[in-house]
This record gives sequence, C-alpha cells and structure tokens, in this order.
Amino acid sequence: MDPCDKAHTDEIRAYLDTLTAAPAFAASVRKARLLRYLVERKLAGEGDKINEYAMGLDVFDRPASFDPRIESVVRNEVSRLRQRLKEYYSADGQADRIVIELPLRSYAASITFREAVPTPVEAPQEEGAVRAKPRREWRTAAIVLGIALALVVALAGALAIGRIKIPPKDLVNSMVVLPFENLSPNHADEYLADGLTAELTNELGQWKDLRVVARTSAFEFKGKGMDVREVGRRLNVEAALEGSLAKQGDRVRIMAQLYRTANGYRLWSQSFEAKPEDVMAVEQQIARSITATIRNLGGNVPDHVTSAPTTNPEAMDLYLQASYQYAQLTPESLKTSLVLFHQATEKDPSFARAYLGIAAAELESSFLTSRPPEEGVERVRAALQRVLDADPNSGDAHGLLAEIAVGYDWNWPLAEGEFQLALAKGAEVSLRAVYGWNLASRGRFSEGQNQCRAAEGSDPLGIAPRFCQFWVYYFQRDYSEAKNTLVRTLEIKPDLIYAHELLGWIAALEHDCEETTSQFQWIAQKHPMPVAKIGLAFASACRGDRERARQYLKEAAGSTADVSPYQLASGYAFLHDREAAMSYLQKSAASHESQILWLKYDPVFEEMRSDRRYIAIEKMVGLQP
Repeated sequence: MDPCDKAHTDEIRAYLDTLTAAPAFAASVRKARLLRYLVERKLAGEGDKINEYAMGLDVFDRPASFDPRIESVVRNEVSRLRQRLKEYYSADGQADRIVIELPLRSYAASITFREAVPTPVEAPQEEGAVRAKPRREWRTAAIVLGIALALVVALAGALAIGRIKIPPKDLVNSMVVLPFENLSPNHADEYLADGLTAELTNELGQWKDLRVVARTSAFEFKGKGMDVREVGRRLNVEAALEGSLAKQGDRVRIMAQLYRTANGYRLWSQSFEAKPEDVMAVEQQIARSITATIRNLGGNVPDHVTSAPTTNPEAMDLYLQASYQYAQLTPESLKTSLVLFHQATEKDPSFARAYLGIAAAELESSFLTSRPPEEGVERVRAALQRVLDADPNSGDAHGLLAEIAVGYDWNWPLAEGEFQLALAKGAEVSLRAVYGWNLASRGRFSEGQNQCRAAEGSDPLGIAPRFCQFWVYYFQRDYSEAKNTLVRTLEIKPDLIYAHELLGWIAALEHDCEETTSQFQWIAQKHPMPVAKIGLAFASACRGDRERARQYLKEAAGSTADVSPYQLASGYAFLHDREAAMSYLQKSAASHESQILWLKYDPVFEEMRSDRRYIAIEKMVGLQP
C-alpha cells in the first residue's frame, strides 16, 4: 500500500494534526513544524529532494547566507525528531494506525499503515465550516476573527463545564497567548496569524480573574519554538495558549492548544476549519455563545465579551493589516498603517477601533520622527471623539487623551485624571509606563517607579516598562541603572534606535567619547536621521572639537527631515552655548514637543536652571507651580 496515494493523503494529514497535538510534539513548536514539513514534502512526492539548506530557510527561518556545513541546527533537530518519533511509537503511539519514521541518513519520511488497530478516541473537534462562493481575500480576515472568538468560547466553555479537569488548588490564574504560527504557503498572510493572536489576547484579557501577559512580551517568542515550560518560567505564567494557522485556497484551518507551563501537560486542544459563507452571521452566533459561556464561569468576569468590532469584512481585513504595520514601529510602517486605518474607516465609518488606531499611529509617528505634534493633534482629537462616541468606556481612548493633555495642552491635573480613568477602564498596560515616566518628570520618582513595575508585571519583556524605568533612573542621575536598563532592552531588540540614542546621550554626559561616537555612528549608518547628526555633535564636543560639533548641529537644523528643537537645544547646551540652547528650548515649547517635559530634571541643562527664561518655560509647560 502506497501511503502517498491520493486515497490516503487526507487520512495522513488528519493523523498529522493529531500527532503534532500530542504532548510529545506539541510542547515544541519547532519539532511539530519540522515534522509537518517533512511529511508534506513526502506527500508531494519530493521526499528525495529535501536538503539541509532548504530546511534551514523554510523551517528554521535562517537567512539566505545559511551554510549547513558550518551550522548544524538542521542535523541536530532532525536527529532529535527521529528519536522522539521512536519514543512515541514505543509508548503512546503503539496503537496508532499510521506510523511515521525518519530512516537513518535520510530526510525522506517513511509512512506506513498498520492493519486492524483500534481507532483512538480523538479530542473534541469544533468546526465552523460553512459553504460559500469565495470571491475576495478579505473574507479570510473575518473568518480569522470569528475563529478567534470561537477559540475563546471553546476555552471558556471547557473551563466552565469541566472539559479541562483542574483541581481547585491548580486553577489557572495567569497565561500567555503565544503568537500563532503561520503555516500558509503565502507569507503575506502573516498579518492574519498575528491578528488572531491579538484578538485572543484582547478577549481573554477582559477576565478580571485572569492575568494575561501583554502582546508585546508574547511576541518576543515568535518563531523561536521555545518549550512552553521555559516560556512559563520567563513570563511567570501558569498556562500558555499556542497554535497555528494555515490558509489554503478558500479554507482556513486553525489548531490551538492550552498547556500547563509547570510540566508541559496539555490541558485542552481544538481545531477549527472554515470556508467563507455568511461570515457575519457566524460571527454574531459566536459572539452570543461567548457571552453565555463567560457568564457561566462566575466570579469577576465581564457581563459580555466584545464580538466583531465591525460588520464589514473588508474593513476588518484592512484593520488587521494596519495593526501589523503599526507593530513594526518604524517611520515607514507607521505611515502605511495610517493609510490602512483610514481605508478601514472609509469601509466602515463607525469602526471605533480603526479610529483608535489612527490616533495611536499619529502620536507614535510624531514622537518617532520628531514631527511637530500640532500637525496631527487635531486629527488625533477628532479620531478619539469618534471612538468615545461609539464607546464612552474605552480605556485606550482616555489613555491617549491623557497623553494629549500632558504633552500638548500641558494640563497636568486633567492628564492625571485621564490616566487614572483610563487605567480603571482597562487601558493597555503600556499606559502605566507612560504615566510612570510622566510622574518621574515631575519629581514623583517613587510613584513613577511603582507604575513602571506594575507595567512590567503584565509585560515582562516589553519595551515600554523598560523605558519607563530608564527615565526614573535618568532623572535621578542614576546613570549606572539607566544604562543597565537600556542594555537589557537591547538584548530584546538589538536594533532599537531610541535605546542606542539614549546610551550615546549618557555616554556623553559621562565624557565617554568613544562610546558616544560608537552609538551615534551606528545610528547614522542604520538610519540617517537628524538625531544622528546631533549625537555626532555630542561626540565631537566630547573630544574637544567644538567647530565640528557646531557644523553637525548646523547640518541637523538644516535637514529636510523633521528635527527636534529640544535635541538641538541639548546639543548646544553640551557646547555651553546658553543663548542658542535657550532659543531652541523656546522653539520646542512653542511647537509643543513632548520632550520639553523632560526639562525640569534633564541633567543636560543643569547650568541653565537659574536662568529666568528657563524657569519661565518650566512654568509655561506646567512643570512649575
């Protein structure tokens, strides 16, 4: 019997889904992905064409420069998988009808069928399959959102009716939704897998009795195939939800598993498969099921779980694409996200979450590019008003209003009220970090550090809590801890421009000219922005080359790109040019730069603090009584 005959292909693929969900394989995404790759190549008749280089790129995400002669990751992982298969079929898989093996010195999977073995009891399956005439790719986004909500229903239902058997003393109180793996042939579908992850995180995060780790920390494990036990240790969570998404033609198949991180034990698994049909009707049915199931849980859970945020599938697809671009946090990706968020609102003018995306992208773009905030602040206000018209209890909208109140209106009492209201209404955990550094900028260091630590508790690998802690240390002149915080940040994101900039800034204050030069030369090579010129001015001044420092500042000021007056003021202050520094500080205040709020405790301006013009600026921006 040829296991690769068409009559057996579907049975093998169904078995592969079951096998990769087994505890022996499911705890390691990398092993499951490798096994699926080898079997699929075998089924395609290409088993004899498999090579280490292709596996390195297709399975282990190695770059095109990957050399299997130097790096042995493929050989090692295949050897481990071969042994794991042997162990499985000698124990849990003794009665399996299908046997998959990896012969020695071969990468071609061997697939055989056993005769007359008992059919194993399979885990419950729930399918949202619907028949339709697929016409547009955007329907896939609506399916993914629906399945995301269905997963919440299934998970909540399992907990509520006892499908997941957990002794009371072992109840799950904390978890992480790991990034769903995109197994689609088309890598352009990556935004769908990320969108599914985000929707699940948002929905589960509404349960007050469950601590759900922030998306930013969860995504640090994307593509790494780390054992769930190690994930649990690093994030301090009791459970991890992971899975995969595969889109082929007009079908989307999603597999999800929930594991206890203490021992890698699988608590629950479910697969979903769907075709485009009456997607919105399916989503409404799922939403009603979620509401009923969550209420059955009892305790401090919400009265309802938000269903589809829009009834327009095109708008939802555009929103997921925009969110994917926003998460990249580069000037170019933010521009793209704004275009896509706006297109989403054109498809659905009542799409509150898309308006929230517009507001967030405008503010982030202003900060990242040093663009004067007045160019976008009214657009932000208008977008947030649309959000609050649709959802007055939007914590995230109130959080962005707080950022405008403190950073543009300089109204700290109003801002602090909005910060506290936003947090009470469940705003994203990153807002605690923003609140924390704003408290530190007003000398409330202990309160600020408390907010930073609270943010880190839900986002242990996130960037925002680390920058929050940096500012607390920096404003207190604790340069050693400030640097340590930035170094830990770069261990997570080595190419983060802002962290390199701040390390260079501190090095200049400590008169470490070599380090200052190194950091800003790196920025100049990677991202030729005005801030790199300003940083090189710091480095030149540090070495005593004042003329070259002035030339760099002049070049930065004359740049066609947006340049920060506050950063120019810092450069001139480092040169002890009080008049030029004061002039640029006044321009910074006039343009409502967010950096002007660093003024009260920024050590760069230490020798200028007694200047009456400096004190006047502090009063203007709300840093003096």
